Amino acid sequence: MDTSVVVLRDQLRQAVEECSARGLVFAAKWAAEQLCNLSPTTLGFKLPASHASFTQESSQAALDAEEKDSVSLAKCLFDLREFERAAYKLQKCSGPRAVFLRLYSQYLSRERRVGEAAPNSNKSAASDTALSAEESDRRRTAGEADRELLAIRDELEALDSDSSIDAFQLYLLGLVHKALGQRLRAQEALLRSVCAYEFNWSAWQLLETCVDTVQQPVEQLSAKVSGAGWMQHAFMAQLLVEQFGSGNNEFGVHHRVLEQLFPNSQFVLGLRAVRHYSMREFEEARQLFVQLQHADPYALELSDIHSNILYVMEDRARLGELAHRCATLDRFRPETCCVIGNYYSLRREHEKAVGYFQRALQLDNKYLAAWTLMGHEFIEMKNTAAAVDAYRHAVDTDTRDYRAWYGLGQTYEMLNMPHYACSYYMRAAALRPYDSRMWCALGSCYEASSQRTPAIESYRRALLGTAENEAVAITRLAHLYDDAGDRVKAAYYFQLLVEHAVKNSGALQDTTPSNSGLPLQGQGQMDELATACLFLASYEHDRGNPSVALRYLAQVVDGANSGGISQQRVDEAKAMMRAVSQNESI
Repeated sequence: MDTSVVVLRDQLRQAVEECSARGLVFAAKWAAEQLCNLSPTTLGFKLPASHASFTQESSQAALDAEEKDSVSLAKCLFDLREFERAAYKLQKCSGPRAVFLRLYSQYLSRERRVGEAAPNSNKSAASDTALSAEESDRRRTAGEADRELLAIRDELEALDSDSSIDAFQLYLLGLVHKALGQRLRAQEALLRSVCAYEFNWSAWQLLETCVDTVQQPVEQLSAKVSGAGWMQHAFMAQLLVEQFGSGNNEFGVHHRVLEQLFPNSQFVLGLRAVRHYSMREFEEARQLFVQLQHADPYALELSDIHSNILYVMEDRARLGELAHRCATLDRFRPETCCVIGNYYSLRREHEKAVGYFQRALQLDNKYLAAWTLMGHEFIEMKNTAAAVDAYRHAVDTDTRDYRAWYGLGQTYEMLNMPHYACSYYMRAAALRPYDSRMWCALGSCYEASSQRTPAIESYRRALLGTAENEAVAITRLAHLYDDAGDRVKAAYYFQLLVEHAVKNSGALQDTTPSNSGLPLQGQGQMDELATACLFLASYEHDRGNPSVALRYLAQVVDGANSGGISQQRVDEAKAMMRAVSQNESI
């Protein structure tokens, strides 16, 4: 067996032990899953240098050994979610493991109280007096919680100033900074944590939430984590999927390393599935999610994204089957509520969908997907005020949620407030610079507010992104240049539109009765293509190319056989054909 495999197995086993001992169950579960899917023979490449083990000074190790019994009792209470008792039992302990467990218990106790004091997302309006009392109580609880956070932060920073803080305590310091809204300080602490000990996956996940790639180039972040061993590849792959979607080619580099390390890992397969989802390759993503489901039929992770795919594909049967499976496994998971909400949304039962999204938020008030999806439902229900509130909650939870910014833009566009909509679409486009939908929406808002130049720039930027809205961007650019009197550029984009239709639907020159010259499209698209051909015919005639003009006009007339072109366009084409044939001006 390759020695690298042996070393990596030992590293992951220690990670499971160290994370479990500190109550970091998600990090321990992640390490254990990779351990069980590690390549059994050889890696085929040399692992980058990493911190092979979690080491302590002899004095700290002695303290941990001396306090082992007290820590064991506290850990049992912690597992029973008796966080206050766990912290109390460790008050007199000073070993690094005991200190972490005590402060982490205090932090989780604070989180639970704040969550219980948060206003109910689906509570109906009560009297002003009752709401005022509830808000007062919530703010009082939050103030007390903030004082607790400050006390935890001060104790950890004192350890840091004494150079006695370890990697797990640095993770907790980053967690506290994040809760206090100090994103950059949290990022600094977490970078130190993962560089000191790379196998705490919870630290990597928290670091990902602290990264704003709009302000911080991803190359700069990659350089900062380059000394963290092979775990940097798992982090960078997830970061690129979450924040760039389909727009960054570096994902493949990191993903290939992970596939060689863990060929059967569900985490690695899940990254591929989410990547296809971000690229809007829904069928490929769905097939990968089916593979994930067969590999672990009792897992609920990523089931909410799976349901989003089935919703977009309008596959009610499969979505209903997924909702039933999730409800059977665990009705009280936010992911399950999200799946069921999507199912009711597809059935156009929007009130029921909202109820399930609200239930998901009761289970986890930081569950971002529920806020965004609930906003979509309120849009369907034409309740714009509630939609804005839901989307704002989403961006308050995570300012990098491009879906929520996009939803805010759509809402204000519905309210005929294009200037507000533009600002929100700009935020969405900055977060998803390679998503043509963001730029097309922004261009549409600029058009609505009579800003032709920025509209043109937005549509041109859309052509650099995904191909999904390519035809829309080309069409709008052609019309904008036509309206501006720039016939040369208008002709260029109208020609692009015709070529795009040919590429996606067949040869333009094919004029057989069963396959009209204009590619088969929806009626609106066919009419738009007819408009392009009419413009190009006029343009070519003015340039002294009557044969080319007649060819374009023939496409419109022959396209009438498909039934997608309006009679008005056909009549225009016939009139122009007669004029060209008689060598008259068009």
